[in-house]
Amino acid sequence: MATVVVAVLALAAGCASSSDLLQRFESLMDGVGGVVEIETAGTDSPLGVAEAQATVVVEDDLSDDDLEAVAERIRPFVARNVGDSSGWRFVDVRRGTVSFEVLADEGDTAAQLDLARRVADDPVFAEVSLATHAFGEDGATGDDSPRRGFGITVVPSESSDVLSAWQRARSLRDAAAQLTDVDVTAWSPDTRRFVTENVSGFPSVLDDPATSDVVLDAADQARLLDAVVAADLGGGRVEVLPEGIRVDLDTPSVTGHHSRDEVAEASPRAARIAGVLVGMSEVPGTSIGFVSSPDERRELDGDLSAAESLVDVVASDTVTYSAISARSVEVWTSGLEGVVPAMQAIGGSAAVSGMDEIRVSSGAADRRGLSFSGRPEALAVLATVTGAIVAAPRIEGVAVTATEGRISIELDDDDDAAATDAAVADVVGAVRTAPAGTVVTFRRDVRGAADLATETVGQAATGECSTLADDDAALCAIVRSAWGV
Repeated sequence: MATVVVAVLALAAGCASSSDLLQRFESLMDGVGGVVEIETAGTDSPLGVAEAQATVVVEDDLSDDDLEAVAERIRPFVARNVGDSSGWRFVDVRRGTVSFEVLADEGDTAAQLDLARRVADDPVFAEVSLATHAFGEDGATGDDSPRRGFGITVVPSESSDVLSAWQRARSLRDAAAQLTDVDVTAWSPDTRRFVTENVSGFPSVLDDPATSDVVLDAADQARLLDAVVAADLGGGRVEVLPEGIRVDLDTPSVTGHHSRDEVAEASPRAARIAGVLVGMSEVPGTSIGFVSSPDERRELDGDLSAAESLVDVVASDTVTYSAISARSVEVWTSGLEGVVPAMQAIGGSAAVSGMDEIRVSSGAADRRGLSFSGRPEALAVLATVTGAIVAAPRIEGVAVTATEGRISIELDDDDDAAATDAAVADVVGAVRTAPAGTVVTFRRDVRGAADLATETVGQAATGECSTLADDDAALCAIVRSAWGV
């Protein structure tokens, strides 16, 4: 069976067409021994940017000497063109199940060749890619391809597993001085298990890897990956980075929605996985990742039992989504009519006292764009204000946050959902249902640092609007007028 050499080229505007690039590539490879065929494809944008890819099929049993001849045929061209506006972005050479990137430096290319030889017959691997290009740059493969990666990417053989393949590849990398800065990644053949040393992260693994407060070493990563057992993972996916772990049991469905039975079946599996992983965290209060299942999300930052109990006190037939951490709970209800009862149920539980924040909304079911959050001690007041806002149909695009003695109102600054005069007046009326002495701050959601007005329930308006910008001053005047002087 023949295998492939992959090359992708990117050309600056006006320099040449993709067919020109491919002809140059075919000429470069003319006469190289062991080549079975060359497959090519390319695109040309209206801006004159050409992109082409070539697949050179070579013999599976190509000798090491001939393999080196292929690499040395390409390397001088790479040295002249990779990174240049009129050159290739990278070149991969593949023999059998092993592919490697030809690098400009002769020593680096030699190191890649040496590693390619050493992994070629290793029974731990079913597939190995040795590359230095960044995630997702290889347009020759699909989004879920195990070849996509940075550094050394491996897929285990049937006699091995992801963790063993990853550890074996890391030891081979460590033995090559020229490759010490190259990260190692491993995929399972079905792409359900993924582990990488790449600190820059992988698409969608964590909400914001750049702000992650944990950096796992390889031993911790291995322990976490190994702790997610196949029976609980099922058809889900687990990804482990130095930034943390994400387990996703929310498998795709034909309709895009999951039945109540599917949600109920996945929930205990997610809870078991989360419990095991949280128990492995050495620093209490530090998030080591997330476990997601249909309509649920758990952040792994400590004991989740209190947060889980708070979700459970809300009528199950009204909860469409929940997101919990050790000290916060978010619940979406099936409609706005369920927001206040959910808030009251959570506020009436003894477990709420250990939380930092409670968030309740009706999520995607709410076309009015309303959201509510508060500290435990402020939930009773928040429920009163929330009820008044929900009952005022003109109010849209408002976020309400309550802490002890204070309420913050953020007005949507989106031009399509900008607050009308009447809606702002309705908001003022709603927040004045709070107890006397409650301090109420109004602001725009994209201008959080600049308050529009700050008033106190039970007292006349004191806001000074003249110092604000025109659009802010206009909203301030509406608040002041509705509040009463």
